[in-house]
Amino acid sequence: MVHRKLESTIIEMLESFRIVAINGPRQSGKTTLQKKIATNKNMKYYTFDDSDIYNTASSDPKGFIEYISKTENIAIDEVQMIPEIIPPIKMYVDERNRKGMFLLTGSSDMFKNSKIKESLAGRMVSFNLYPLSYSEINKRDINIIDKLFSDDFNTFDIDFESISKEEFISAVINGGYPEVYNLPIKAKKAWYDFYIKARITKDIANIENVQVDTLSHLSKLLKVLAGQVSSLVNYTSIAKSIGIADKTVAKYVKILEALYIIKLIPSYSNNVLKQVTKSPKVHFIDSGLASYLLNTSVESSMLGQNQHLGNLVETFVYTELIKHQSNANEDIEIYHFRDTAQKEVDFVLESSLGDVVAIEVKSSSTIKSEYFKGLLALTKTIGNKNFKGIVFYGGDKVLPYKIEDYQFWAIPLKVLI
Repeated sequence: MVHRKLESTIIEMLESFRIVAINGPRQSGKTTLQKKIATNKNMKYYTFDDSDIYNTASSDPKGFIEYISKTENIAIDEVQMIPEIIPPIKMYVDERNRKGMFLLTGSSDMFKNSKIKESLAGRMVSFNLYPLSYSEINKRDINIIDKLFSDDFNTFDIDFESISKEEFISAVINGGYPEVYNLPIKAKKAWYDFYIKARITKDIANIENVQVDTLSHLSKLLKVLAGQVSSLVNYTSIAKSIGIADKTVAKYVKILEALYIIKLIPSYSNNVLKQVTKSPKVHFIDSGLASYLLNTSVESSMLGQNQHLGNLVETFVYTELIKHQSNANEDIEIYHFRDTAQKEVDFVLESSLGDVVAIEVKSSSTIKSEYFKGLLALTKTIGNKNFKGIVFYGGDKVLPYKIEDYQFWAIPLKVLI
């Protein structure tokens, strides 16, 4: 079993909050982690995937919560399946006011669930558990977010040359779902095919009232979005390719976000950055799922036959960033940057203190001065003294790169695996 770095944080939070929630995509390892913590904390475990428990809880949510919570703290899995359970939980924790009463998991973002009207603000803290990070898979003690914001951000205890290009490409194409990342190709495709069908048919109804034709549209939308991964979202273009209205596309995109399948990355802007593109970028939560939808493979990528590889590498970097973000000490937000002159930066990480780490992603093994144009434009515009400009690239060495009076760095992508 792969150790999840979020585990210690969840255990710590149960000592301070009445409710702790673990959200994330199905098959990301939430249930395994929840059961492990529940055993550690002597919590009784229930799952709404069990039809008997589901039927009992859905028929009388208040009575169910009152009964199971009488003598012990409770872990409830897949809580989004019964939105009506939230008000009784809220009432119960308000009455008892005890720390660590509930450990909940959900395969959709309960804050984006149109069927959940109650707020648990002040009672609950929530964390996202994504598919495995490669630091977890390879048992590396590093948090890339904290590392990039540290003073020694450009020093790594890693022999980059010992990691082959094929190993890195395999990480990008395979993604990090615990059940699938090391499966053979045929089994992997079967897993993804069932996963998509199960998510669309089973989970969407839990967060939104949808029509039958919606399921077909969402299936098409997923493939279109995979083709536009790491690009600006163009609702009009997507709507034309599927044959539905712009507003409907926007609604479906929100559903896919709530289900932790995709994520829209907002544009970076502030009072200084007035002339920037406002459109968000789209990324998949797992690069393996995007690779499956694009019918790519490690072999075709190694042979230079994968036209989407550069975009998939960028979305892979994003997936690793958000996985490390979940348990980082540094509190950050992630954006992208593009100005009206088309100068762009793939990721802008801004801390709560206003420090900025800007990252451009290039899969090439060589460095070119043009790779730093977006970083240069951004640092000149914002004038932030606490600014780091980094190009993640496909080489094997950490290299300094100076343009004008600005110092930038090239860091191997392999630091992420």
